[in-house]
Amino acid sequence: MSNVWMRRYIPSSTALKCFEASVRHLSFTKAAEELYLTQSAVSRQIRNLEEFLARDLFIRLNKRLVLTGSGAAYYKEVVPLLDGMESACLRMLHREDEKITLTISSLPTLASYWLMPRLAGFQAEYPQFQVKVQSLDDAAKIDPDNIDIILHYGGDHWPRAVSHQLIREQVVAVCSPELLMRVGGEERKEWHVEDVTLFPFLHLSSRINAWPDWMVAQGLESGSFSGASFAHFHMVLEAAKNGMGIAILPSILAERSLQIGDLVAPFGEQVITPHEYLLSYPADKADLEQVMIFRDWLLAKMKAS
Repeated sequence: MSNVWMRRYIPSSTALKCFEASVRHLSFTKAAEELYLTQSAVSRQIRNLEEFLARDLFIRLNKRLVLTGSGAAYYKEVVPLLDGMESACLRMLHREDEKITLTISSLPTLASYWLMPRLAGFQAEYPQFQVKVQSLDDAAKIDPDNIDIILHYGGDHWPRAVSHQLIREQVVAVCSPELLMRVGGEERKEWHVEDVTLFPFLHLSSRINAWPDWMVAQGLESGSFSGASFAHFHMVLEAAKNGMGIAILPSILAERSLQIGDLVAPFGEQVITPHEYLLSYPADKADLEQVMIFRDWLLAKMKAS
């Protein structure tokens, strides 16, 4: 086949970028400023593109630049193509061909407050893997073909999955040091379990029994639990850090904030719940190198701690 017939009938990328910017600004001058070109260079590129397409894309009307009907139709088709080209280039720039991808899907709060402080250690120990972390917002929509591992809260999310317990859930009552000071003053140094009733309560809307269960475990009588309610654990955690009240949080999520002093837990011991956090993966991925290494690494870390 002749090379003439294989040649793409495509204008230059510079002309397309000039056209796209000129349409957004309706000004060759402003397009030139954005693209770090001269106004005459942009005008010349547009003229070349119009000659290439054999039609006018812009007209001047009372010293204003106006898009023609042909120009509007062309813009509508060109912009998605330019966006696609840009995305393809960005993906290639971020791609590391020699690395094996490890895709982890995790509950957002679990990823932010528990996984991230550990992930840097894994990456340093196993630099041959390119880690991708996705948000596990809806377990029912998990695609096992595109995810290697999920870190989740109980339950079976895949029909054929292998699961390992990361940790039995323990919860703890936490608040900010500033809230303690505000309620107890500087002179108070010791707090007791029953003192929680002196503070506002914070709630996770999907765990309405968290406070009653904690009270029973601590040997306290249930009472009124009025207080602010939040949709996600990270909201509850941030509300507690900012002094809004006391929250019942899984220790696995609160540990970092407790370590650095953003939160304190002066109200009794941790309470074990019937729930657990799991590491799971599709059975047909059990022998993948990245799955085996990450599984063994994380389970060893949990055993050591």
